[in-house]
Amino acid sequence: MLREMQNVQQVRGEAKRRWFFCHDIDLVVWEEADGAICGFQLAYDKHRDEHSFSWDKERGFSHYVVDDGEPMAGVNDTPFLYADGPFKRDRVLDLFLAMSSEVPADIVAFVEARLREFNGPLLP
Repeated sequence: MLREMQNVQQVRGEAKRRWFFCHDIDLVVWEEADGAICGFQLAYDKHRDEHSFSWDKERGFSHYVVDDGEPMAGVNDTPFLYADGPFKRDRVLDLFLAMSSEVPADIVAFVEARLREFNGPLLP
């Protein structure tokens, strides 16, 4: 289950960051001062072929493959995001909904709506 991390590092000048974590997926949500969501990033398949799906109110949608920056055991370099092709929306949506019972309902509804709204290239 996704659980909210406490004491998440905040970046001066950015919207408030909230982080929900579990073994397979992570959700980071950015909230404006009034609590409105202005962006999120959903990382999935973290231990297989990690990808990241993002939505931002200014830039819209993006989908990335994540290079974890670890070319060999014991090396911990900075991860990089590379633009990736079609998105397995239905599978990722099902996974997110199955893991989100402890995420506030308004956040779940918002992320679900954006996932369903995405009209880019999809894979079954």
